[in-house]
Amino acid sequence: MPSKTRVPRAVLCLTLSLLTIGATTSTVLFALSKPRGLDDVLKLNVVQPPAPPKDALLALPSTCRITPIPAVDDEEARSFEAAAGTSDVVDRSGLTPATKIALQRFERSIASLGGAVSVTSAYRPPAYQAHLQLVWDKWQQLRTRHDPGCEAVRAQVESEFTRHELLASQRPVPVSDHTLGTGFDASVLLGGARGLDRIAASAGIRRPDVRRDPVHFRLIAAKR
Repeated sequence: MPSKTRVPRAVLCLTLSLLTIGATTSTVLFALSKPRGLDDVLKLNVVQPPAPPKDALLALPSTCRITPIPAVDDEEARSFEAAAGTSDVVDRSGLTPATKIALQRFERSIASLGGAVSVTSAYRPPAYQAHLQLVWDKWQQLRTRHDPGCEAVRAQVESEFTRHELLASQRPVPVSDHTLGTGFDASVLLGGARGLDRIAASAGIRRPDVRRDPVHFRLIAAKR
């Protein structure tokens, strides 16, 4: 009977060690060659800078040298500001008695000719007039500027300028026919070649600056 060959213990240990190393190497190679999913990529330990808090972003100084339009702080002017762009902003009650009579006479004359008068502004309190002047001034500063630092301020001022229906050719003055109650703005629909200024004069009003402010009418007897 042939005798069994005994494998030396050292050789057996070396063989097992090599098998273990081979299996481990295969596992490592498999893991390295396995494609990473999106979740695995997102979980990579990449250092990201911390996001600044929201309050810090709001506190960043504007690079625009022109400041936004401040809120109206006069109580009477605030009611006009809230009504801007609507018919509620027209305050006939603040007009002088003579101006009211002239306006009514003018409306009747235009209506008798098949036309119509739409009053868009009448009395204005001084604080509201000053606000309109500020809006006009800021728009003149910003209307040709398109640099990124002034985008937000420009958008605010343009919105206010449009909402108040201001004319680029006519700067609101501090003391005006509106604040004195002796003038109003109106658009007039009148067909044909009839003379608007002649009709206005017969009613007791006139347009002091037809070229720059064609919608403004003033009581003829009024002096400034």
